[in-house]
Amino acid sequence: MLSALVALSIASHALLSAEQQFNRDALQLSEQLNQKLQNNETVLDSYAAFSTLDRRQDLPAEKRFTRQLLRRYPQILWLGHIERIAPEQLPQLKQRLRQLYGHALPLPAASGDAWERRFGVFPLSFIEPVQPSTLLAADLGRLQSVRRALQDALESGRMEISGQIKLPGLPAGYLLIRAMDDVLNTPLSAPLAPAHFATMAIRADSLLPSQLPLSDGAEVRLFHRSSPPGAPVLLHRAESASALEALLFPRLETRHPLGGANQPLLLTVSQQLGWRQIGVFEWGMLSFLSLALLAGLLLVAHHYLQLAHGRRQRENQLFYLANHDRLTGLANRNLFYDRLQHAISRVDRSGKRLALLFLDLDRFKPVNDTYGHVTGDRILQLIAARIKEELRGEDTVARLGGDEFVVLMEDIESNREADKIVNRLKQVIHQPYEVSDNLISVGVSIGIAYYPEDGLLIDELLTVADRKMYGNKREIAAAGTETV
Repeated sequence: MLSALVALSIASHALLSAEQQFNRDALQLSEQLNQKLQNNETVLDSYAAFSTLDRRQDLPAEKRFTRQLLRRYPQILWLGHIERIAPEQLPQLKQRLRQLYGHALPLPAASGDAWERRFGVFPLSFIEPVQPSTLLAADLGRLQSVRRALQDALESGRMEISGQIKLPGLPAGYLLIRAMDDVLNTPLSAPLAPAHFATMAIRADSLLPSQLPLSDGAEVRLFHRSSPPGAPVLLHRAESASALEALLFPRLETRHPLGGANQPLLLTVSQQLGWRQIGVFEWGMLSFLSLALLAGLLLVAHHYLQLAHGRRQRENQLFYLANHDRLTGLANRNLFYDRLQHAISRVDRSGKRLALLFLDLDRFKPVNDTYGHVTGDRILQLIAARIKEELRGEDTVARLGGDEFVVLMEDIESNREADKIVNRLKQVIHQPYEVSDNLISVGVSIGIAYYPEDGLLIDELLTVADRKMYGNKREIAAAGTETV
């Protein structure tokens, strides 16, 4: 047994060191990738600024500028200029490109599909270098992996990243697309605005540094954060491990979001630990142990992993209890304040809005007085379940205490969207509750505060929502009096 414990200690120390090194290496890789992604954004911004000023009045100058960028940044496959036009404008564009390049270009015919009728045609009117000549004048809107990026660039005005593209004769990569028109200052009624986009094709494999800060056996994957399961990865590098290593040793995995809002990527790094993580000294020590102790070693290691798993479960349970209401299972005040603060930070970056709903039950105190607190608690649980059923998955509902609830709605487009939720909540909460063979009805008053219109701080938003809730409560009471 002592020999088994010594062997376990040696192996565990080696694996712990490997895990610490893995986490350091993965963090270093994510920082390097973030730097490269930032460089790519800077390059495209530079090219877009140049093209915006020049608008291709001087084609040789634009070619010289792009060649300088290509020489400096070898990860770029090509730089280009996309124009957004209506399908009926293709003949005029064909004539203009013929005058510009001195020969006719094979412009594609309009496909007539619904996406094209809504968003237009996106021909590539300039590309450097010209080796992928089949791309010049090609409609990039035909590529399914590019359509979403074009649509997002139109709607958000930000730089957007496409899915994986693989063109004949070129390595796999992706596009960065940036509108060159001032979308925010363009009237929404203007047809086909923005009309000019700068784009850059980037080799996916160029994102990895030549000297990976990872040990052998590591697997690297790069996804779009919004990609569905099974979608193609932008980047994948893996080395296989033996079945015995997969059976005997743990597998490490870590995830790092990259690229910010413009390039929302997710880096996953995993590594199957194996024999290589045990050094010469450890092998020398382990060689003195008999094969009979191997079974004991595995049993002890399994027990150790089970203990670690149980500890993590207890820690997760304690965290849950500290951040959730024990009666309803909803978020409590602490978790709600944290999510609201993070939501405000996201809104400040994206420029969107959020709504905060303050709910206070009507006629709930008589329920406790008449039927008892056990019945009142059961009704609170049923109300919490009904509220959650009416909200979106990304919304947050919390119980502040007593019969008060709050709802956080992010990325709302208009006040009407929040008003619909309020009406649905009132309808479902007003429906009777059957508890212990009793049908019990309660009401609800709801106040709404919007960020940033009604306040910039959490307390300001809660104060406004609370005040509007009491205004709603007075309206309900006045309506009841008039009815009587």
